[in-house]
Amino acid sequence: MTWQLVLAGFLIGTLVGLTGMGGGSLMTPILVIIFGFKPTVAIGTDIAHGALFKTVGAIRHRQLGNVQARLSGWMFLGSAR
Repeated sequence: MTWQLVLAGFLIGTLVGLTGMGGGSLMTPILVIIFGFKPTVAIGTDIAHGALFKTVGAIRHRQLGNVQARLSGWMFLGSAR
């Protein structure tokens, strides 16, 4: 790992934290254009990261009682159009 990748990750993480913008939409093009990663590798790592961390986050929010199951069900039905 090079210091440039660490710096890019820090800057993108800060920007995502401040704006709420999706990190994959920012980091994937940087990995491909600036650092020369293959697009399949950049996209694949973003998908793997999202699947792991979003699953853990969802489970934890459910444990803490932050999830309104009835509302989530209605949102799920509304999105399955």
